[in-house]
Amino acid sequence: MKRCVKPMEPASLATYRAAQPQGTWDQMRDDALHGGQDAYADIKPALVRAQRGLCAFCEVRITGGLDDVALDASRSRQRVEHFHPKSDVDGALNWTLHWPNLWAVCPGGSDKPPEGEPFDPHRYLPPLPQNLSCDAHKDHQIQAGRLDPNPEGWVLAPDEVPAFPRLFRYAPDGKPEPDTTGCGAHEVPGNRHPDTATLVLATIRHLNLGCERLNRSRCIAKAQLEKQIEALRKAHPGVAPRDILLQLARRLLSTNPNTPWVEFFTLVRWRLGETAETRLREMSFVG
Repeated sequence: MKRCVKPMEPASLATYRAAQPQGTWDQMRDDALHGGQDAYADIKPALVRAQRGLCAFCEVRITGGLDDVALDASRSRQRVEHFHPKSDVDGALNWTLHWPNLWAVCPGGSDKPPEGEPFDPHRYLPPLPQNLSCDAHKDHQIQAGRLDPNPEGWVLAPDEVPAFPRLFRYAPDGKPEPDTTGCGAHEVPGNRHPDTATLVLATIRHLNLGCERLNRSRCIAKAQLEKQIEALRKAHPGVAPRDILLQLARRLLSTNPNTPWVEFFTLVRWRLGETAETRLREMSFVG
């Protein structure tokens, strides 16, 4: 899970919220009179572009590109997540239309194909809910009474993950774990757990970021990364290993905001180690 920086709110959402401060998600989607349809259409692309094509939770790629054509073609791979449930209508704040509460996420392994059709194990893997993740699993945890309906402080929000240090590392099977060094060096404001490592562990559990489906995909991604490293070593005999990794870090971690981030960004960052940190500081990485 990487840091995500919230972009500027679409003007259409601010306009709709001013006209319909208590509007619901469905009302906004169908409301042409107050600009709700425009707001609904603008929100998802704005989030996906700001997150450079990655799910805010698991870091799978939710679009092939960031232009209008690519975003439209990959619409079924994108959802808008309300970190604080939009069903909470008891307070003065309308969480449904609250821009800081919205994130772009993947379907979380809920893409069950029609009966009899093959499935892509990267996007759907039975059984469920064991292989749900992200907001799909977070909602399941809330409904089952395992997570407070107000998840603030119990689960990391994408903008609570620091740019530095890295809080996650990975086991050989691809499962994310708290990085004890990074967690020990960073305190998260509002954390309801004893320490940052426990908060990271709870985030992994409640979002099910260590499910078999995601672990398999991370292992494939890491194997592909190792092939790239080996190919560069063979192509540049005698070059220092650090220089090889830094060259790859510069290739994979692009400064171009119109280029999607590499899938499983934090896994790549962890594997490239110090050279990834050098590259991210070099590019003034903020999220």
